Amino acid sequence: MNNVLILGGAGRVGQFMAKILEPHTRAITIVDLVAPPPQYRHYLLSALDVVEHRSDILQENTTIVFALAEDLAIATLESLSRKHSPVEVIINTCSIQEAFHAKTAVLFPSVVSVGVNFMFSPDLDCRGRSVAVCEYRQSKAGELLETILSHNEMEVAKVAPAEHDALMAVCQSLPHAAILAFALALQRSGFDIETLNALSPPPMKAMLSMVARVLRNSPETYWDIQKNNPGAQQQRDRMISSLALLTNLSLENSSDHFSDELCEVRKYLGKHLQIYTDASAQFFDVLSRNRITS
Repeated sequence: MNNVLILGGAGRVGQFMAKILEPHTRAITIVDLVAPPPQYRHYLLSALDVVEHRSDILQENTTIVFALAEDLAIATLESLSRKHSPVEVIINTCSIQEAFHAKTAVLFPSVVSVGVNFMFSPDLDCRGRSVAVCEYRQSKAGELLETILSHNEMEVAKVAPAEHDALMAVCQSLPHAAILAFALALQRSGFDIETLNALSPPPMKAMLSMVARVLRNSPETYWDIQKNNPGAQQQRDRMISSLALLTNLSLENSSDHFSDELCEVRKYLGKHLQIYTDASAQFFDVLSRNRITS
């Protein structure tokens, strides 16, 4: 890659992209409303302001990374299409991929478009963690990006943008919805957190850990995943239906149907049942050994 411009480069994802791309580029420029780490050349501007008013910055960069929420990324992309730009490669880090790729194909038909979605928060160790790479057509830029990600010991999965979004409705939207719904119910439970924390068994501590992890990150990230994934509503509806089923099963006089439903889930997990049983034991052991106190 030659010169790279990262829009939204001071955020966690933007900084992570800068870190992994830096050894493979001539220069990195970051644009954001807050300052990134001092080693990067940067401008304290919004992405839209750069596109609308700073053509000099655009002219210096042939690769543009959109480390922005989907709505802003697409709005900036549309604005960029009305300007003269030497851009050759567009990379996006959107949680939802198809809409951005479809818009890029229309507005920039001769420009390479690659999507990257990290299946982890960038402040965690990336080694061994999954990342999705999305393209309509295989490209040299996409292959280079895969190589960079693999070099940093990430597990790369190549998927088409539409397939990515369908998978993420289950892998991201559904578990996030479950965690968020639990958090909202917890806050309305009528018990203070000190009392709950003192008596919480491992599953409760695990759920509290998930809630804390979500709350540590930007709310816009999780809102974007729920709002913009076209399959998210279907998954939320399925979760609501499952809660209704659970209610009905709990009202029966026998646990037979309840057991039957769990048996079907056990069959669905197959060999992964033991894998995740062992993983949960390790997780619960960590929670028990690191006693959580106020």
